[in-house]
Amino acid sequence: MKYVGDNTTYIEAGRNADLQEGMKLSVVEAPPDGVIAEGIQYRGYQHVAELVVSSVSDSSAVCDIVTANGELKVGQAAFLTPESVLTRHQTELAADEDKYPIVMTFTSGDPLDEEIREVRETKETQLSPMQRMRGRIGFNYGYTTESGGFSSRQVGLVIDADMQNIGGSYWNFVGAWRGNMGSSSTSLPGAATQTLTDLVNRTYRIGFTYQNPYSPVTMGVGRLFVPWAPSLSTIDGGYFGRKIARKTTFGFFGGSTPDPSSWSYNPDQHIAGALVNVEYGGFDHFRMFSTAGVALTSIQFKVARQFAFFENTWSWKRYVSFYNSLQADAARKSPLVNGGSNPTGVSQSFSTLHFQPVKLFGFGVNHNYFRTLPTFDPRLLGTGLLDKFLFQGFSGDVRLDLPEHIGLFASLGESKTTTDKKSSLNQAYGISFGNIWKTGIFADAHYSKFNSSFGSGKYTALSLSKSLSDTLRLQVYGGHQMFNSPLSTNTNSNFVNGVVDWNVGARYFLEGNFGWYHGTALSYTQWSSVFGYRLGGFRKQ
Repeated sequence: MKYVGDNTTYIEAGRNADLQEGMKLSVVEAPPDGVIAEGIQYRGYQHVAELVVSSVSDSSAVCDIVTANGELKVGQAAFLTPESVLTRHQTELAADEDKYPIVMTFTSGDPLDEEIREVRETKETQLSPMQRMRGRIGFNYGYTTESGGFSSRQVGLVIDADMQNIGGSYWNFVGAWRGNMGSSSTSLPGAATQTLTDLVNRTYRIGFTYQNPYSPVTMGVGRLFVPWAPSLSTIDGGYFGRKIARKTTFGFFGGSTPDPSSWSYNPDQHIAGALVNVEYGGFDHFRMFSTAGVALTSIQFKVARQFAFFENTWSWKRYVSFYNSLQADAARKSPLVNGGSNPTGVSQSFSTLHFQPVKLFGFGVNHNYFRTLPTFDPRLLGTGLLDKFLFQGFSGDVRLDLPEHIGLFASLGESKTTTDKKSSLNQAYGISFGNIWKTGIFADAHYSKFNSSFGSGKYTALSLSKSLSDTLRLQVYGGHQMFNSPLSTNTNSNFVNGVVDWNVGARYFLEGNFGWYHGTALSYTQWSSVFGYRLGGFRKQ
């Protein structure tokens, strides 16, 4: 592994190792002595992730991350899956046959040429569609009690899917979803509470995608990111893209905007738009990924925003990378009562310039700007999903990957809006441990103190998780936050959440979840259980 991105990786092997697009690889932790040899994946080293090759050059390849059970790092080893080993072997056989000296001629075609052509045509149609079915489906029962004696019961459905090349096609069904099918409540009408767990569940992605390396068409339906513009957050709808040139894709998208952690969240909002994407280069040298588009949003069937959006990523190997996402609105009046108006101009922008001189150390400079208040759900502050909104103005960050699977993060900067009389110092710190004292416990802690355009406050959160065996996993997450803002009446709150995930037998699993939340305006406890059926291997969330 030579480079690790958000959704892709770069490996030090390509056509020189007979890799082809569509092949699958398994990633394991590198051995302590750093020696990479055949058979390491069978010697008990931890399985980290599964990759699929998306682009191949002579000595390198770009891979998409299919599943990840741990942290991907530079230096880890990637091995072909057994199915891909067979594909490579068939390719080598076909290449050897192609070199066979022809000593006879035929008036109606060469049998050897026809045999090789048949092998190649079979390989061509079977190269990528290697069907893999993994996932879990289950039924959920939950119970919530609130202060004042109110309570509610919910029955829901849970889906965790990783189904690649369904039926030998290029369609995939990937993602996780948890929803309620029915509920009963003893609370007052309209007083049903959406818990913190419910909010986090709504940040899931799940849907059907079509990705064919031999077709110019890419599409998706469900709750998904638009792959060329992830800064727009998830949509409940679909997207379609078609290559109009080798490096250029035209696409369009539409749907609702259900993610409560997005900048422009509104439960009644819809979005539609079109875009053009240009991609150039690769991770072994200069790479450019640029998108430009236009979109509009509507609330209650009235146009709320008409805006242009731009998303650019430029990088040079793993050493330097620059990213910018920007949205510029046309002048508008809000469709809501007393909603005000906004002139033409940039509505939000985020830029970051990152340097990584060595694989263990990286630092960056960032700039964040919002013209109007974000509309996310403030109860998500302690989860870390809203950290991108805490800073406004310039900030710097430092990341360290230390030995023994220890990671450090720090960010510091000044925040100032046009209405502030003076700037404020925002700060965030985090530390993670991959294996505390060789106990197998993974820990992550972070602290943030902020003063942004939407409010000020601080929060501390800690997460602990451990896999006791291949079938049993435990996780505890808790924290404390103080938040002063006109967006929320909760100025001081505490929360704890626990999860037990257990595989029962060969195919069935049982999951238990307990949560407690105490805030200035609301307190509740919640527990739920899920029992379901597992397809394929056990996938850790």
